[in-house]
Amino acid sequence: MAAVSLTRAQQLFALCNSRICCPCSTPGSCIPFLYPDDGCWARAHEMCRLMIAEGATPAKVWISGGLRVNSSNKPDCVVVWYWHVAPTLQVTVGGSPQMYVIDPSLFNEPVPLATWMGVQGNPSATLVHTTVDQYGFGGGTDPTYSQTHIDLTTYRNRLRLRSVGADGPPPYTNCVVKPGGTQWFGLIEGNQTLRWFTWGWPARAHVLWNIMALTPCPGAPQLKWSVAVERYNATDCTYWITVNNLSADRVRLAGRYNILSW
Repeated sequence: MAAVSLTRAQQLFALCNSRICCPCSTPGSCIPFLYPDDGCWARAHEMCRLMIAEGATPAKVWISGGLRVNSSNKPDCVVVWYWHVAPTLQVTVGGSPQMYVIDPSLFNEPVPLATWMGVQGNPSATLVHTTVDQYGFGGGTDPTYSQTHIDLTTYRNRLRLRSVGADGPPPYTNCVVKPGGTQWFGLIEGNQTLRWFTWGWPARAHVLWNIMALTPCPGAPQLKWSVAVERYNATDCTYWITVNNLSADRVRLAGRYNILSW
């Protein structure tokens, strides 16, 4: 396996992660990273295909043995696996090659093998390294990627059914601590317009409001918003934030604020 720079590994990670599925529509070429429950072998095989097409030489690492991972992409916040697999790259760091893992279902960047293993809840888990050819945990190959396509379709459909159902699309905000500067989390339907209000703000303050889509859906703008203000007494005001969903998909969002001055 030829080593690459960390910058190149980050580029290859971004290449794979750019195929993330819009969870409510799951177009046919996407990879269902947001459905961590199952299907890792198909995700890994497709990521290897993408990286090989870019001239990289990935391999695979398989981990097994009672795995438990915290995830905001599952409604109950926990994924339990017997085994899991992801692509690996040899990455030159500090002049020497190290094994990094490409796994957008768990991380937002390439990570060292020890970091990848460490989040899976079993320090005694077994690691097995294979070439990219092995498709399943027990062996087998898929040189034409036909089975990969079938399996990815299965898990795209499961992601879509979950996301259009009662649980809504990921991420699930009950699984995370609300970051500082976040006033609320919300969910807006496709092509819907909703208005939120937030009261008790000192009128003397200079407050900026920003709406951030939390549900990934690459390819086009998702949300736009406008802010109105009500001065309801001599010292305090209420902000009214109107949000328009520009897409046909449900979107989970965060209402964020920044106080520039008091």
